[in-house]
Amino acid sequence: MEQFFINKTGIEMLDVFRAYGLGFLLRGIEREDLEVTIRDENYAFILELFGEVPSSPDEQIFAEVENSWREVFRTYRERKDSKKRHPKEEVKEILTDNFIKILDEHRHFDHLPQIGSVVREGRTLYQSIDLSAAKGFREPKLGLTYHDGKQIMIDKCSWALACFGAACVGSWQRGKDFIICLVPNPTEVSLESHRQLQRDLRGENICNLSAVTALTHYSVILTEKIARMKSSRGIVPNLLYYDSVIFNVMRKTGQQPKPGGGGKYGLNFLNKLLNEPYGVEVFDRMNKIFRAGWVKGIKQDLAFALGDFLMHPTLENFRRYEDLNIRGYINENVPLWNKNELEAILRHVEVV
Repeated sequence: MEQFFINKTGIEMLDVFRAYGLGFLLRGIEREDLEVTIRDENYAFILELFGEVPSSPDEQIFAEVENSWREVFRTYRERKDSKKRHPKEEVKEILTDNFIKILDEHRHFDHLPQIGSVVREGRTLYQSIDLSAAKGFREPKLGLTYHDGKQIMIDKCSWALACFGAACVGSWQRGKDFIICLVPNPTEVSLESHRQLQRDLRGENICNLSAVTALTHYSVILTEKIARMKSSRGIVPNLLYYDSVIFNVMRKTGQQPKPGGGGKYGLNFLNKLLNEPYGVEVFDRMNKIFRAGWVKGIKQDLAFALGDFLMHPTLENFRRYEDLNIRGYINENVPLWNKNELEAILRHVEVV
C-alpha cells in the first residue's frame, strides 16, 4: 500500500477535483489489480493505492471522460482561427508527460499547488472548476476604476489534475437561468464503488426548477442509492461514505455564465432519515414530489417548498411545506404524508 496526499488550498471544489483526478489517474479503468481509496482528513485528502504503482496513465480513462470536457471548459471560447489547442488536449499531454513527477510530488505531505496572478508555466483556472476563479471575484472593487479583474493562475500539473477530476466526477445540472455543478465530498470512498454509483446516477432526472431543488433532489437520490448499494451488493459501508455535496452555481447571462454562489450541503439530515424504520418510504415520497414539480401550480410549489426544507430542515420550514400539502390535498387530491413518514421526519427536524 502506498499513500499520496492532496493538501487543501481552501478552494473546496478545486481541492476535491484534484483528489478525484489523482485517484482516477492512478486507478484507470483497465487495471483490475489496483484499488484506490480517498479519505478526507480535514487538512488534506489522503489517497491509498493497493497494488503496484503504474508507470503511465491508463489511456482508456481519457476516452471515458471525452463527453465531459464541454462542461469543464464551458467558459473557454474556441476560435476557428486560433492556433492554440483545446485545453482538453493540454490536460491529456500534461498528465501523460508528467505522470511520474505528479506522483512523486503528491507522495510528500507538504506539497501545495502554486496559485496566484502570476505562476510560471501556469494555466488559467476556470470558474467551472471553482467560482473563485471568476475574473475579479476575489478583488476589492469599491472606489477603484472598473476592470474585469485578473485571471487566477495555477501550476499546470495541479490544473490538469483538477480539470481531469472534474471531467471524471462533476455532475452539471442546467436550469432555466443557472448551471449547477455537484460533486460528493469523499469522507472515505473506494473509487471502484464510486464509479458504480456514478453509473447508477447518470440515468436519473434531477428536478432542476431551481439550484436549490437540483441540489437537494440530487442529494436525496445520492443518499438513497448508496443505501441500496450497501444492502444489495454488500459494499463495506466505510468505503462509500460522503459527508456532503459540494456545489457551485453559475448564472446564465447573454454571454458567459457568471458566479452565482456555492458551498457545501451536509448530508447528515438525509442520512438520519434514511436510517429510520420508514426511511425508504420517506425518500420514495420525496422523489415523487420533486418529479411532479414540473406540473405548474401546487405540485411545483411543493417541490420548491421541499427543497427549501431540505436546505434548512427546521420545524418552521416543514410547517410551511405541510400547509401547502394540506391545501393541495383539499383542492387537487395531492397525497399527504402518512403517520409513520411524518414521525420519521419530525424526529430529526431542528427547532429554532
